[in-house]
Order: sequence, then structure tokens, then C-alpha cells
Amino acid sequence: MNAKSSIPTFILKTFQMLEDQKNTNVISWTSQGTAFIVYNQILLEKEILQNFFKHSNYSSFVRQLNLYNFKKVKSKEGQIFKHKCFRKGLKSMLQFIKRKNQDDLVVGSNNTALEDPTINVKEEQNLFKECAIDIKETNNKLKEDMKLLQETSSYLIDQMQNLNHFVYNQSVDIEVKFKQVGQMLHAINEELRQENKSETQTNKFLDKKEESFQESKVGSPNPYVDYNSTALNPLDYEYFIDSFL
Repeated sequence: MNAKSSIPTFILKTFQMLEDQKNTNVISWTSQGTAFIVYNQILLEKEILQNFFKHSNYSSFVRQLNLYNFKKVKSKEGQIFKHKCFRKGLKSMLQFIKRKNQDDLVVGSNNTALEDPTINVKEEQNLFKECAIDIKETNNKLKEDMKLLQETSSYLIDQMQNLNHFVYNQSVDIEVKFKQVGQMLHAINEELRQENKSETQTNKFLDKKEESFQESKVGSPNPYVDYNSTALNPLDYEYFIDSFL
């Protein structure tokens, strides 16, 4: 059993109450940290005890301190309670604080326990009842935390699945768009290639026509005659007459 599990519930809650800085105006450690002091019993009952225990009775709180061998010292500031193992910041020492056994209660009660032995039995019953209630509450809190954790985990899993589905759809859509763009670019390149091919063929055809025209012009019977013109100049006319002589 570890140190934490062996700490009595009442001692642990009293320690937590003193460690809470919001309560220092009502109950706090002494300056040396070897004891604690109650400044205002009324405010302790009304505002603080019920936050840590199942009751808000100051007398019951003091009786429980007595059961764990706390010593009460009167002071001008308030009531001081001390135990050799109850020190500020030393939570590990709480495991050494034990309840008085039945013999100690009978001997140390001076005649109170002998006169009414049922008081001690009732005190123990109350303590056991309080411990049982604390255990039940702790279990309920653990169940609630577990349920919340499961709900959170399920939500996160759903969100992750939705995200994966979204990313997959986006990747597929992007891939399709890339293919479409590739097809468009291929079609444009093919169209440009066909246009360049057609332009080249047209240029070759025109070049051949030009060459044929030049060859026909150079090889004509009379290079001085312009066969495209209906008029004859004097030299052409003389050459024409001489060709018949």
C-alpha cells in the first residue's frame, strides 16, 4: 500500500483545506508551519467545512482532531491545533498520523468515556460513514470522468475519420483536375502543331509556285517579250518580223 492510500481521509482533507490559499483569513498554518490556527469558528462552519466534509459542525471537527491526537493550544488570535506529523508542505508525513485505539480513548477521556461508552462508538461509526461516503463520491467522480473521456475520445475519432474522408476526396478531386488540365494542354499543343504543319506546307507550296514561275519566265522563246502584256515595243516588233524572214 502506498503512502497516499494510507492517509486517513479526515487528515488529508484537513491538510487540503489548509493548503487552499482562499481560506487563509479563516484558517491557516502558523508562521512556523508546525501547527494551524482557526481565526473565525463561525466563518469556518458557514463557508469552509462543508466544502471538504459532509458536515459543517465545528465541534465535530474538533472532536475528530482529538481522535487523531491533535493538541489544542489557546491563543489570542484563535485556537491552535498541532501534531508532530502535521506540518506545512509535508504531505508525506500524514501517513504516520493514526487514530487513537479504543484503550487510549477510554484512558484519555478522564471519565467521559466511562460514563457513556457509546460516544466513542458513535464517533467511529460517523468516521466510517464519512469514509464510505468519500469512497462512493470518488468512485462516482471517476465514473463521470471515464464517461467524459470516452465521449471525448469518440468525438475525436469521428472528427479524425471525417478529416481523412475530406482529405481523400480533395486528393481525388485534385487528381481529376490535374488530368483535365493535362488533357487540355495536350489538345492545345496538338492544335498548335497542326497549325505549324499547315503553315509549313502552305509556304512550301508558295515557294514551289514561285520557282515554277521564275523557271517559265527564264526559258521563254524571247526573254525580251513580256507575254503578259498585249502591247509590243518597237524592238519586239522588229524581232517578230525578222522571225518570219
